[in-house]
Parts: sequence; C-alpha cells; structure tokens
Amino acid sequence: IEARYELESGVEVSLRGRVDRLTRNIESHLYEPVEIKQYLSIGKGDELQLDFYLNILQDMQEAKLRGHFWLGSDAQDRPRYVIQHVLNPAHLNLMLRRAYMVLTKEDAPPVNLLAHCKECPWYAACTEVARSNLDLSLLPRLNAQARKHLERGGITSLQQLAALSIEELQRFKGIKKTAASHRANALAFVEDRPVWVNAMPDVLHRGGWMFDLETAALPGGDGLPWSLGWSDEAGNSQIAIVAPDYPRARVMLPPIGELIIVRDKDEAWEAFHESVGVDDKPIYHWSGFDAGVMRATAPDAVKNALLGRMHDLHSTFVNTVRLPLRSYSIKKVAAYFGFSWKGYAEWWAAETDYRKWLISGEVQHITHACEYQRDDVLALAVVWKWLIENHVNPEA
Repeated sequence: IEARYELESGVEVSLRGRVDRLTRNIESHLYEPVEIKQYLSIGKGDELQLDFYLNILQDMQEAKLRGHFWLGSDAQDRPRYVIQHVLNPAHLNLMLRRAYMVLTKEDAPPVNLLAHCKECPWYAACTEVARSNLDLSLLPRLNAQARKHLERGGITSLQQLAALSIEELQRFKGIKKTAASHRANALAFVEDRPVWVNAMPDVLHRGGWMFDLETAALPGGDGLPWSLGWSDEAGNSQIAIVAPDYPRARVMLPPIGELIIVRDKDEAWEAFHESVGVDDKPIYHWSGFDAGVMRATAPDAVKNALLGRMHDLHSTFVNTVRLPLRSYSIKKVAAYFGFSWKGYAEWWAAETDYRKWLISGEVQHITHACEYQRDDVLALAVVWKWLIENHVNPEA
C-alpha cells in the first residue's frame, strides 16, 4: 500500500509499505491490518508502522479501524499474544514531519545506535557507518549520560577515547570503574583487534565440559529446563530432552550426537551429572543464567556435586580480553571467531520446534531444536579454545 501526505509546510511526502496480513472483521465487514512479530514485546517503531497502515486503510474504507499485533507463535503456529492497536494520528504526523526534516538536511545525521535498533532492517548498515566513524555508540554499556559528558569534554569518537589514559577517562562523570573496560573496547575498535586487559585464569588450562540449557520461556511455559546440552573438549555432545509423554530412551541423532529422552527436569539433571561426574574438571557456561537455573531447579545431589565446578566463561572472557564488538553474547563472540549456527540462531525458534515435536513426534522438529542446542555448546568450545591458544598476559 502507498499513500501521499501533505505536511503543514505544503510539502508532499510518499510512504509505501506491505501489510503482513489483512483480516476481514465479520461484524463491520471492514479489512483490518495485522502486524506479525516473532518477538513478544512491541516498540514505538512497531506502533508507528501499524499507525501508517491503519491511516491508509481508514481513508480507503472511510471508517475507523482497529489494528492488531500477533506476537510469537505456539506449537500450532498460532499467535501467542494478540494485541489490539488504535491509530494515533497526531503521533504519525509528528513522526512524518521529523522524518522529512532529517531527509531534507544537506548532511546525513550521525548514527546513534540504541538498544531498540537491533530490530531495524537497517541495523547492520548503520553499524557499518558507526564503525567507519568510530562512533561512541559502538561501546557496550556506555550510558547516555556518560556519553553526553564525554562529548561535552570534546571526546566524540573512539579514537579520541582510546588516546586517553585510564586516569584521564575517570575524570568524566559516570565513568569510574568502567574506565579500563571502555578504553580497551575503544582500542579494540580503533585497531580492529582483540585487546587483552587481564591475565587468563589458570583454571582454563584444565580443560573441562561445555554446558548450555534451554528453559520454557515462551508464553505458556513454566520456566523450567526442557533441554540440557553438554560436550567434552573435543566436541562430543549429548543432549537431554524433557518429554513427559515419551518413553525414556537413548538414541543417536545424526549429526548431533546422543539424545537422551527423559520424563522430567530431575532426570535431565541426573543424566547430565552421570556424564560429567566422571571427573572434576570445570563446567563452562555463558553468563550466570545457567548456574542460576541449576541452583533453582536441580536435585540437591546434583547441585552439591556440580555447582562448585560451574565456571562462567562469559565473565572470564570480558574480564580478560575485549573485541571490536558491541555485544558479548555467545552468538556475537563465537561468530567473531568464525563459528556459525547450522540452522537458526534464535532460542524461541528452538523452543517452538520442541513444542511441535512434543505434539507431532516428527523427528525434523526435535532435530532442529537439538541442532540449536548443540551449536550453543560447540560455540563455547570455540571460545574456550581460542582463549587457550591466543591468550597474552598484558603485564608481560
């Protein structure tokens, strides 16, 4: 659909878009727009998009309409949430005027990467612009206030920030304990290389197990683990899947490895314990989430045996080395070292496939879900191995 708008200045602008779905209201016999999102939380940009579609369709049908967001999907591919939306014409016109003002300036506005930008189709392009300009918004966890203080002090690029000493950087309001990490991150972008900030802990030389889990986080889920995945240092992986209505089984699932089907979370934790209990090596995971879920959901015997062995590789990584990255998620860090997920790289897609398998029993669904779980585990091995083979003591 396409529409032309005349702004207050007399300037005419044209907007074009494609509605995800049109549904016919059986009571009014009017067509209403539906925006379908796989994520579960809508933003201002989503609302503005639906405002645009509503405005056009209301003009076409000469009647007031309601729009709808369909968020997420269940095992039958039905939306998890349906949210009604009513047109806000004043906000739409305000955004049109702002967009026109930006587009008619001689120079393009500076890129300012914010959290919600990740959902934008131009995010990758804007990130490349920010990289070429060494923009401050590339720094992870640099809040808006700290950035304002830097800019007021004449620091407007990562190159300028990296040239400061830690003591000089700490003079800016909002930057005290984070000065060393911000400077290292800035230097990583400026020189396009890893920057070592601390010595690597000796415990990593012991080797160990790579571990990741998935919990039922989609709407309707109970928050408990439905999958535990682990591997040894060589990448030999096992996955325990919770399936209350399936018989217990151990089967090989090519090309993933051994699939252990269990009745509940306790059996999954016990299968994990049985496998990694053959030694006392560290169990590497990414962020404190996995250890927290173990603490909250594992049987006491498992917690007593394994919690002390859990090692947060994410915390170790960010305290040891900095990369030219905005995010230190396992997806971003492993990709920096050349690793790629074989199928999708979204947790919600894996849980959706798992739920479909519970209902249908179709092997392709559990294969896709386990492939995602397996790749999360193998990504940890890639990062651990890189640290072992490349670490540099910054004090040496």
